[in-house]
Amino acid sequence: MVLGGALAALGHWLTDDEENVLGRESLAVVRVEGFIGDTRKLLAWIDRLTRDRNVKGVLLRVNSPGGGAAASHELHDALRRLAAKKPVYASMGSVAASGGLMVALAAERVLATPSTLTGSIGVKMEIPQVQGLMEKLGLHRESIASGKYKDAGTPFRPMTKDERTYLEEIIGDMHKSFVKLVVQARKLPEERVQAMADGRILTGTQALELGLVDALGGQAEALRQLRAAAHVEYRTPVLEQPKEGKFLRELLENLLGIELDARVALPEFLYVY
Repeated sequence: MVLGGALAALGHWLTDDEENVLGRESLAVVRVEGFIGDTRKLLAWIDRLTRDRNVKGVLLRVNSPGGGAAASHELHDALRRLAAKKPVYASMGSVAASGGLMVALAAERVLATPSTLTGSIGVKMEIPQVQGLMEKLGLHRESIASGKYKDAGTPFRPMTKDERTYLEEIIGDMHKSFVKLVVQARKLPEERVQAMADGRILTGTQALELGLVDALGGQAEALRQLRAAAHVEYRTPVLEQPKEGKFLRELLENLLGIELDARVALPEFLYVY
């Protein structure tokens, strides 16, 4: 009963925020911060902004080193749909690399500070190895799989040469997809993008020289330019995404006995530097 009441209160809290956040001409902010993983709330917010006619433009603030390959693509595609309806200007914070860069490139115009860390065009797969630890603990694990690639990437044994080739092919295909996205978003020659798509980190100044961003400037400058593009007054309100209260979050975590943002350390494909 306590959990049910907490969930009901959480639903009421979010509903009240949503009812009050929209309703008159405004700009809005989409913030992509930290590791890009669970994108459900962000996607719901982006969808709402896409459909709301009172929102005349969106500032996309990115401060992320990237994250999951699929999650980064998902955010990029949703933001592209938003940018097809109204101006979306991106402001890169301290870091907007790999998947963070992919998200930013969905915007009509991209600004970075000279010291922003961006670039890192590439994909990697991280596989923890626990075989040595298990041996020390006297533990053993056997796996029965339906095919030779079914348990490729398991952390319980070193991968075979054949498995490494198989996974490298998958990573290569994802890398091609990333490069193609950059080529299309920035209207750059593919060979030029390929030359910088070796995973290297770039400063905002270098990114400007290479054509990955449009101008140097911070969040205030990006917002100023967005206002001009959206043809709204300086005093037009800027809406932030509604957030749940800390009290309710802590209550749910205590009741469930988990951290709501906890991530399981499993092999995954990452657009992250």
